Amino acid sequence: MEQIYPLEEDIVSRFCGMPVYIIMKDGTRHIGMLSRCSGGKLTLNEDPNVSAADEPEAATVQSSKKSKKSPKSKVRPQGKSSKPEQPVQTQSYPFDPYDYEPRPYYPFRDLITLDFALIAFLFLLF
Repeated sequence: MEQIYPLEEDIVSRFCGMPVYIIMKDGTRHIGMLSRCSGGKLTLNEDPNVSAADEPEAATVQSSKKSKKSPKSKVRPQGKSSKPEQPVQTQSYPFDPYDYEPRPYYPFRDLITLDFALIAFLFLLF
């Protein structure tokens, strides 16, 4: 394990694609593959087949308003339903063993985006 120092974006971005160990200023720790470092953000475990332009836009947070309930709420009686219940059919094999598509193996967790200013230590794992 080797410390990456100084913590500057241009220096850290040289290590993209390598496994890193991060200690944040609040003490939390993260391990993952360094995907990119730009714009004050550090991204771990990003899928290399997806470009930044293909990612969906960040959802905007809408202001929370109390929802008004309709005065005429329909309550369904708990008695017998009008539709007869049908038995659930199960297949003997839930998947086709010959329909196999290899998937890439990612040994680390899901995508993580961290604020670069909150990183205390960054270590390169060998």
